[in-house]
Amino acid sequence: MDLNTDDFEKNYLQVRQAENRVLLDEEVAGLPLLKNNLHCKEWEKRARSAQRLQKYFMSIPKGNILDLGCGNAWFTALLAENKNLEVFGMDVNFSELKQAARVFHQKNLSFVFGDIFKIQFPENSFDYITLNASAQYFENLELLMNRLISLLKPNGEIHIIDSPFYENSELANAKARTVEYYTKMGFPEMSHTYFHHSWSEISKWNIEILYKFKQQNILSKFLGKPDMPFPWIKIKKTHG
Repeated sequence: MDLNTDDFEKNYLQVRQAENRVLLDEEVAGLPLLKNNLHCKEWEKRARSAQRLQKYFMSIPKGNILDLGCGNAWFTALLAENKNLEVFGMDVNFSELKQAARVFHQKNLSFVFGDIFKIQFPENSFDYITLNASAQYFENLELLMNRLISLLKPNGEIHIIDSPFYENSELANAKARTVEYYTKMGFPEMSHTYFHHSWSEISKWNIEILYKFKQQNILSKFLGKPDMPFPWIKIKKTHG
C-alpha cells in the first residue's frame, strides 16, 4: 500500500502525537537536549550521535549540505552552526518544516519542501548529503542512493546516522515487530511506510563505518552515557 505525501504526513503526525513526540517550539529549539520528557533518555543517545557528526562538519572550511528528511530541523540547525557551510533541510512533512522555519533563523540555513525523486535539483549540486533517522522511510535503498549520488559533486559524501541496518536473517522478525507496533498503536498503515534495510543492501556501495555501537560495560552504564545502537555510515562519490 502506498500513501501519498499528504496521507503520509497526516498519519505520521498522528503517530507522533500518540507517541508524545510532537514538541513545542521552545523544546525543538533546545534539541537534542530534552529534559522532563518521556523520551529524554532516547534524546541523550541521539545527542551523542548528532554531536559526532556535527564535530565532523565543524571542521569543513566550505561547501553545502542537503539534510534529507530533516523534520523539524533541529539537526539541520546544528550543522548550520558552521557558518562556512550553506545548509538545506528538506522534507515532505510541511507541518514540521513550518515549525523549523519558526524556530531556526540562521542566515546559512534554508528549507525545501518536496520529494527528493521529484524536485528538480541539478546534478552535482551538493558537497554533502545527510540522513538522520530518515533512511528507513525510503522503500528502495538502491534507487535512493543512486539519486543522492547523482546530486553529489565529485568526491561528495553521504552520511547516514540513527537508522537501523539488519542482517538478512533478522529482516523478517524486524518487519513483524514493526507491523505489531503500528497495529497496537492503531495505525497499521504506517507499517507500509517504514522499511527495513539490510547490510547487504547498503554494502553495494563503497561504505565506510565511522561509528559502530559497542555494548556498554557496567562502568559506562553507571556513568549514564548511553549511545545510539545504530551505525554512522559514510558513502563517498568516487567519480564525477
